[in-house]
Amino acid sequence: MPPSIDTNQANANSFLGLQSYTEAQSNLFFGRDTETNTLTTLVQLNTLTIVFGRSGTGKTSLLNAGVFPKLRKSFCLPFRIRLEFNDNSPDLVTQIKKVLKEEIDKYGFKVESYPSSETLWEYFHKEPLWKTVTPIIVFDQFEEIFTLARSNPRFASVELPLFWEELSNLIENNIPEKLKDKFLNQKEKIEFNYKKQKAKIVFAFREEYLPEFETIASRIPSLKYSRFRLLPMNGYQAYEVITKTWKENIDPSEAKHIVSYFTNEPGLDDYSLLTVEPSLLSQVCAYIDKERIETGGGKVSAELLNKYPKETILRSIYDEAITAANNSLNLPQETAVDRNLIKEFIEEKLITTEGYRTRYNLSGNDDILKPGITVLAAKYFLREDDGTVELTHDVIAPLIKSDREKRRTGIALAAARKKARKKAIILIIAALLIGGMVFAVFSILSTNAFKAMEDSLAKKDAADSTIKLLNKEIDGLNLRKDSLIRFGTKIRDTIYVDRTDSVEIPKKDSLLIDSLQNDITRLTNKVDLLSSEIEGIKGELKDKDDRLRNISVNNEKLKSDAASLANQSQNRIDEYKRDSVRAATTIRELETTIVNLRGQIRALGETIKELMNRNPGSAFPGNLRIQVYDKSGEFKIPITKDTFLVYIIPNSGANENVLEDNKNVLLEKNCDAFNNLLPKLNSWQKAYFKDGYYYFHDVIQNGKYKIKICNILDGYFNLRMPSLSGEVYWKQNEKQKIAIKLGRF
Repeated sequence: MPPSIDTNQANANSFLGLQSYTEAQSNLFFGRDTETNTLTTLVQLNTLTIVFGRSGTGKTSLLNAGVFPKLRKSFCLPFRIRLEFNDNSPDLVTQIKKVLKEEIDKYGFKVESYPSSETLWEYFHKEPLWKTVTPIIVFDQFEEIFTLARSNPRFASVELPLFWEELSNLIENNIPEKLKDKFLNQKEKIEFNYKKQKAKIVFAFREEYLPEFETIASRIPSLKYSRFRLLPMNGYQAYEVITKTWKENIDPSEAKHIVSYFTNEPGLDDYSLLTVEPSLLSQVCAYIDKERIETGGGKVSAELLNKYPKETILRSIYDEAITAANNSLNLPQETAVDRNLIKEFIEEKLITTEGYRTRYNLSGNDDILKPGITVLAAKYFLREDDGTVELTHDVIAPLIKSDREKRRTGIALAAARKKARKKAIILIIAALLIGGMVFAVFSILSTNAFKAMEDSLAKKDAADSTIKLLNKEIDGLNLRKDSLIRFGTKIRDTIYVDRTDSVEIPKKDSLLIDSLQNDITRLTNKVDLLSSEIEGIKGELKDKDDRLRNISVNNEKLKSDAASLANQSQNRIDEYKRDSVRAATTIRELETTIVNLRGQIRALGETIKELMNRNPGSAFPGNLRIQVYDKSGEFKIPITKDTFLVYIIPNSGANENVLEDNKNVLLEKNCDAFNNLLPKLNSWQKAYFKDGYYYFHDVIQNGKYKIKICNILDGYFNLRMPSLSGEVYWKQNEKQKIAIKLGRF
């Protein structure tokens, strides 16, 4: 597992991570010599100096470890003050006086008095110490005067007016109103030189709050004169920080390798074009240094950097910050476990589809994310400006884009799997329902058929019993009939021995014979009737046997149909199972395809890197380009030669005075004198030429610039951003005309 960064171990290594450098650590503060010298000079020459820059550029470190030690060598005593705006905090002027006393005692200065109930203006003019030592009051993170102070009714309505009055008198050297009557009207003796300015003031704040200070310029005019904008480091400064901090513990090749971490543009060898956020540089180097120490010390080797490459280091730093930010949210337990809302917010809102940084305006729907955004701003991963947030580092944008693609792919695959499972379940349920219906129908028909068969068999058994009884009765009747017939025959034989004889039958015997004959007739009729009933029963049984045979045939047919339906259902189920297997196989193939495509993309990226290494400048990061035209004729003709030198110089801060003092140099067509002027200027750029255009990078939208084109144009071109694309013309004489066309891209 890669090591995590513990910024509390500042003394264990040379890089401080997210911590600011203190004055005691000035021996570890590198890479800002030019800025330190420039700002120190501005503070010494001006009563008020404002220092502004984006969060994470190192304003506090520059003041503490860079400017303060130099000021002390010039008999200055800096007082760093960060005002508090809590309900139980002292009033703002009292806070200033408290810091003054603590610092005076800390450095052992002997004073006649400490600041008490008198005004700051009065104290700095009358205390003898300030005749030989210049007090410099430095308000760090002073943007809080417009955020925290204004949100607290106590400070907004009472404290701030008194505070600004004190500072205005001190900065502009105005006698406070309550002392004017005492000094001027009552003619009391003034025991100090009140006309000479004593104290100096420095305001340090985030650059997005610069317009807020413009609103108080009417009260403090000195705000307009001395300004210093702290920019991110360039590649040379980052290299100096790395090599001077690690000293013999790193070789130049490894140092250059680390510098390359801070760009997404492969093959960018011009370190002056490289932008390095000091906060990220410190975090990355602190990570590497901690691993170096934990593995026994020694050099930052190529082996170590290969073990923990750029992606691994940025991933660890980024994940640690994201986890801390998400943990700061007050989320339900199940949501906190299943989702990282901060990570989703960054991936969906703060980078474009192509993976570039973009700004996002927060709304009421984002209130739940505010604690996490505050955490990321404190770790310098986000910048928040009046409800708008953006990433501070371009180099983490590809990492965020990769995470977003993985998350979206995972969501898509999960949805596909869920859909496939849902479809398979529906098909299986449908098959089971069909099979169940077939079974139910089969069961119902079979039950009815078997019930009918059982009823018929029962009736058949009853009929068979009846037939047996009837047959038995018929047999008995036949026996009686045969006995009667034999008895009658015997009587006839007895009575009519000789039929020719005329013998008179007795009446008694005649009646007996008639009775016997009637019995015989009756029995014969009963036998015939029973025989007819037997035949009817036999016919009915035959019909029932036929029906039973038909039912049996139908039952067999139903069994066959049921078996066929069951077989069809099983076939459908098997088919659906095969579809599910094919769907799963397709999903795996798609996943493999995605992996292959990513591999191809990486390979393409490596190819692009190789091509760009072969042809540096084939792709150029920037946000301003110009094209130069010759309009001496009827049509303007683009000047497509790369032999002309084109420069852009910020026309603000210290540059403004230098440029004003050297207007004659800017007006010259030949640039020899101008080239000698460049070392005195800050943050100038030389354009890159490609395909007929001259490109500049990191031209801020609210900046003022001068553009100088050597060898073809007398003079210079004033540019203020934002500027609409358009054309500006110079007229050297009646025969020559030059046009410059601006364009943002």
